[in-house]
Amino acid sequence: MSFLRPLSLFAALVTLGGCGTESPEEGPSLSQSEAALTGIDLSVSELGVTCDGDVLTVTGAIRNEAPTGVDPSTAGIYAGDPAAGGALLATVNVPWLVGKERYGFQTVVVVPEGTQRLFVVADHTGFFPEDNEENNTASVTLSAGGGCVVNQPPVALCKSVTVSAGAACAAPVSIDNGSFDVDVFPQALSLSQSPAGPYAVGATPVTLTVSDGLASSQCSATVTVVDASAPVAGASKDLVLPFTSNAEYRQVTLADCAEPATDNCGTLDLQQAGRIIRVVSDEAEDALSGLRLLSCKDIQLSADRKSAQLRAESGILGNGRVYTMIYEVKDASGNATTGSCKVKVPSLQGILSVGLGPVYCQGTSCPAGTGGGLLCSLL
Repeated sequence: MSFLRPLSLFAALVTLGGCGTESPEEGPSLSQSEAALTGIDLSVSELGVTCDGDVLTVTGAIRNEAPTGVDPSTAGIYAGDPAAGGALLATVNVPWLVGKERYGFQTVVVVPEGTQRLFVVADHTGFFPEDNEENNTASVTLSAGGGCVVNQPPVALCKSVTVSAGAACAAPVSIDNGSFDVDVFPQALSLSQSPAGPYAVGATPVTLTVSDGLASSQCSATVTVVDASAPVAGASKDLVLPFTSNAEYRQVTLADCAEPATDNCGTLDLQQAGRIIRVVSDEAEDALSGLRLLSCKDIQLSADRKSAQLRAESGILGNGRVYTMIYEVKDASGNATTGSCKVKVPSLQGILSVGLGPVYCQGTSCPAGTGGGLLCSLL
């Protein structure tokens, strides 16, 4: 049986090879592999079958794999391998396809008793000379008893997962626990999660859907993302308080003293997430200074421990005073870290000290021997 149908212009030119009058010796020669190429390639994909008794609905797609267009063609649906005498059940009229175009089809056929496999063949008459004939055929195996495909639905298996948060305070997580498709039919198993990750800190209910292209199943589990990483304290701003002869107080907040802390969930505002533990001075409380000579209670912590009143003074005989704030900063998950920052008061000569160690302290867990000065205790 022959079919007379026109080729596309490109296919016709390639197939005919040109109509010039040059002899082979007069023009450039093509290699054997180049001469054999036609620019035509049809394939079968996405083959599936549903059934009602011995009546089957065959679905699939014919694709033009080549970049150039191809003229209308026919695909054949066979009971059994056509190369081994399979019976033609129906044909599919495939329209003109541009390069890389897909044509989906759905055709009803009646399957002869005893049919074990169903084949679909693109360009089943072999009308087009194709570059690749290996992808023209696809098949499905039919059940031995009723002559129809029995698609086993996939099995969805889930597990709850707990992970640590990564960058941006979130984590990508899969709840799949080995989902599978027994018959691996009609196509490879696909998995999707709703909502899709990455998941934020906390517990998120997640549904996993697995599909084989015809049937699907679902399961659910909980994704728990925990923030177990402590923040990183910011650097000291090394704040300088100008010396005042009357030993006046200056309020210094944590934000004045240190740079913001950083965390895998972002930047932490010290006034919100920080708390002063203690403030130490490298000069005694009763150090003689300025016009007042003696002033006590050089450090006064605020009730909320977010700031401190510090005397802007330094000892007459010293090289400048250094206050050191020791503070704690916590993230939203309760992870804490300790940081420190320095506030300096220059000496009368304008010298800025690097600090000589704790001598006077106010707050929690002060070092031994850093209580009030002797002179102040007598007042």
